Amino acid sequence: MANKRNYQKELDAKIAGLHGEVPTLLLHSCCAPCSSYVLEYLSQYFEITIFFYNPNIAPVEEYSHRVAEIRRLIGEMEFVHPVTLMEGRYDPKEFYEMAKGLEDVPEGGERCFRCYRLRMEEAAK
Repeated sequence: MANKRNYQKELDAKIAGLHGEVPTLLLHSCCAPCSSYVLEYLSQYFEITIFFYNPNIAPVEEYSHRVAEIRRLIGEMEFVHPVTLMEGRYDPKEFYEMAKGLEDVPEGGERCFRCYRLRMEEAAK
């Protein structure tokens, strides 16, 4: 059965219920390109802290590049309300332990869902 929820309508209702308040929002980010529009849109209504926790990115040079790009994006974009970055710890062993036994699972499968869970649970902490 397909998901019948319209998340855009739910977001619009949440924003309408703010009545001009500017609450804080913790937003997990995987990379700058995926974050640009989301930040542009949501910074109109929220003061955003981007949480960058991605132990699934390897090697460390690629991880460092992605952190630098999200910092650059924040520095170069204009936002209605402040956007800041909080970087989680980088320990790819956490990802490898989680993915053990799932190495041959195709992209978009169970390994991805477990990785999402790993990152969202860390964001929730």
